[in-house]
Amino acid sequence: MTSRLPRLLLAAGMLLALALPSVASAHGGRDGDGGHGRDRGHGRTNVCRAVQNGNVPRGLTAAQAAALATACTTRANALTAADTTFDAATKQARDTYRATVTSVLTPVRAAKDAKRTACRADRDSQACAAARAAYRAAVDNARTPLRAARDAFRAAVAPAKQTYRTSVRAAQDAFRTSVNQILGRS
Repeated sequence: MTSRLPRLLLAAGMLLALALPSVASAHGGRDGDGGHGRDRGHGRTNVCRAVQNGNVPRGLTAAQAAALATACTTRANALTAADTTFDAATKQARDTYRATVTSVLTPVRAAKDAKRTACRADRDSQACAAARAAYRAAVDNARTPLRAARDAFRAAVAPAKQTYRTSVRAAQDAFRTSVNQILGRS
C-alpha cells in the first residue's frame, strides 16, 4: 500500500500553485514591493524620512532641506498616483480572475470535504476510495481553467503593469534629478 503523505503533499502543492496568482492579484498583481519598481517605504528614502521628521542631514542649508522635502513629497505623490492608476486599470481583470478562481475551486473544495467526511470513519471503505477518486478528478478538472484564468489575467494586466513601471521609473528619475540639483551635483 502506498503512503498517503506523498499524495497529500502533491494535492496541497497543486492547490497552492494554483492559488498563488490569486494571492498575487489580491496584493495588486505587481511583481512585489521589494525591488521591482517600488521601494519599501512607498517613496520614502531614508533621507526623505529624516527630512520629514525634522532631522536635516549635515551640510544642508534650510533652503536645501525644504527643497528636498518638496522633492520627497512630489515623488511620494507620483508613486501613489501610479499605484492608484494601476489599481483602477486592473480592477476589472482582477475581479474577473477572482470570480473565475472561486467558481473553479468550489467543486474542488466540495470534493475535498466529501473525501474528508467519507474517509473519517473508515479509510479502507469503498466510499472513501470513491471520494478520493472524485477529489483527484476535481483537481485535474480545475487545472486547465485555472491556467487559462491566470494567463488571461496576466495578459489583461500587462499593459497596465508596463505603464506602472514606466511611471515609477519617471518618478524615481525626476527625484534623482531634483536631489542632484538641490545638492549642486549636475
